[in-house]
Amino acid sequence: MSTIVQKFGGTSVGSTERIKRMADRVMREKEKGHDVVVVVSAMGKTTDALVKLVSDITSEPSKREMDMLLSTGEQVTISLLSMALQQQGVEAISFTGWQAGIQTDSVLGNAHIQSIDTGRILNELDHGKVVVVAGFQGVTEDGDISTLGRGGSDITAAALASALKADRCDIYTDVDGVYTSDPRFVPKASKLTSLSYEDMQNLASMGAGVLHPRAVKHAKKFGIPLYIKSSFEKGRGTMIHGKAKQIGSNPVIGVTFEKDINRVEMFDCEDVEGFRKALMCELASRHIQADVYKQTCRNSLSLLIKEQDLQEVLSILDKEKEKWMYSRIERKRGLSKVSVIGQNIKSQPAIKMDMCKILLENAVRVKLVGESAISVTAVVEKSQVQLAAERLHTGFGLDYKVVMKASM
Repeated sequence: MSTIVQKFGGTSVGSTERIKRMADRVMREKEKGHDVVVVVSAMGKTTDALVKLVSDITSEPSKREMDMLLSTGEQVTISLLSMALQQQGVEAISFTGWQAGIQTDSVLGNAHIQSIDTGRILNELDHGKVVVVAGFQGVTEDGDISTLGRGGSDITAAALASALKADRCDIYTDVDGVYTSDPRFVPKASKLTSLSYEDMQNLASMGAGVLHPRAVKHAKKFGIPLYIKSSFEKGRGTMIHGKAKQIGSNPVIGVTFEKDINRVEMFDCEDVEGFRKALMCELASRHIQADVYKQTCRNSLSLLIKEQDLQEVLSILDKEKEKWMYSRIERKRGLSKVSVIGQNIKSQPAIKMDMCKILLENAVRVKLVGESAISVTAVVEKSQVQLAAERLHTGFGLDYKVVMKASM
């Protein structure tokens, strides 16, 4: 019997009526003869509400207690969805992350899944039940509840699909697929009917919020197709699998952006490259994602980091100042980054030049330009990021057409 993993995000289960609607989707897959495992997020803005409660208590909560608190949001949803299925005559059982056998490392707040003991899930599937699992969470080797960071339910779903050797992992969300940019802000964005794992990971790692990059990594490792589809509309979504075939000569596959970015710059570094490598290792050990750019002419190092990671990064830099030998730090909030994504972009300098030209012609004030193998990124004022994304999307020929198609 085939196994299907379904994941429903917070918007999909944002009310009891929506939970009932998602139960219908689960039941339809079960009626087709599949074994079904469902992964859910917390309802709507539950996680934000829990974070707000913490801010009323303390500005420096312990990570252990934060994970203990935030993990409760998904527990509400798994219980309600299981009850909704039972009400429709479908046998169902809910599991927290630790009950589902999900073990993580000990980086609380942004843990990585280390292993999954699928024994209990398989036993319930053998008894004909739908298994509903809390996304976003697991348990450390020491027995502490851990969370996987924002978007962690995607990771849970893909990791479970991989561990169970599922035939497919369906990701239900509030958009109807993956686009060349966020269609809520770039109206002319084109929907991609299919993408390779590599291209999806590139888009996700640079800010495309529709899917977590670690989810793609799990699926790619075991060849599990990911199908991104709308929770609310019928129609074809985006299938992620296989290798991409490029239509035409355009090396650019998308334009991504992140609105709330901080720039932290360290000046007068005695060993810029050594500092860069050491800092990247330290951030990686804490699972903090950052763009790191060195400016040799100024002996400085620039970091682009998310608002949620700012205080921890500043604490690291202050603690290691003598070892890393820099004279001072400057930081700036209220910035955004916009990136042009593709393959082997660094080997095509014309893309960087075209990007700068497009931004200059549209009076977008650029604070920094950096590049990697898969992207060229510009740091701009937050007030101009939507303008920058729209103009780059048009300038690189991505408007209103499907530009990629994956091979089976």
